[in-house]
Amino acid sequence: VAGRDRSLEDETRRLDALLGYAREQAELQTREYGLRFTRNGYVFIAWDPRTGAWLEVQDDVLRPRTLPEGLEFDLVLEGRRIVLAREDPTQALAPHVGVASSGDFTSFEITVRRVGGLPRQSLKPREDGSLEVGELVETGAG
Repeated sequence: VAGRDRSLEDETRRLDALLGYAREQAELQTREYGLRFTRNGYVFIAWDPRTGAWLEVQDDVLRPRTLPEGLEFDLVLEGRRIVLAREDPTQALAPHVGVASSGDFTSFEITVRRVGGLPRQSLKPREDGSLEVGELVETGAG
């Protein structure tokens, strides 16, 4: 019997913690933060009112991340599945997920999954503003 997918669970927990940190920073700095996904990674960005543009966050904690080999993201925004590119170097920086200076998240559900679909685990905001980490789904029955 195979063990639980620790790498997948670790990445989901890491994203949860980083979004919580970004939320704290948005509130402390009264600044809009965002998160832009690729199929296998993400970058935190922040709104710069001086330039009127989204800029990559210069913070060691919120540095760009790449998922380990074999893991990918699926993203749903306001009930619609978003097709994520493998890489996004020429794309203008604009967030998929917003973190308002009030600490509120935009509506999203991000799923970390093994290439092929399973296992998978999702993360989404609750109505109270906290984040909900879903159960690890390891078979097609869940």
